[in-house]
Amino acid sequence: MVSNRIKAYLRKRRHIRYTDKYLTDIRWDIINTVTSSAHTGFNEGTDIHLESLGKLIRKYERRKRLLKF
Repeated sequence: MVSNRIKAYLRKRRHIRYTDKYLTDIRWDIINTVTSSAHTGFNEGTDIHLESLGKLIRKYERRKRLLKF
């Protein structure tokens, strides 16, 4: 019983760590994309890519909020 709770707690902590790491990677990807596009010029593909990254941030921020409980 106790070991199952510990396993569940550790699994949840691993998932929170993964989510934080993924959010950081997405944010850096946005920064790099905007920086390189500012130099070379924005196009429709860049807009779509940035929009999908924004949606991923919303998704994982929501998941992170739910994991607090």
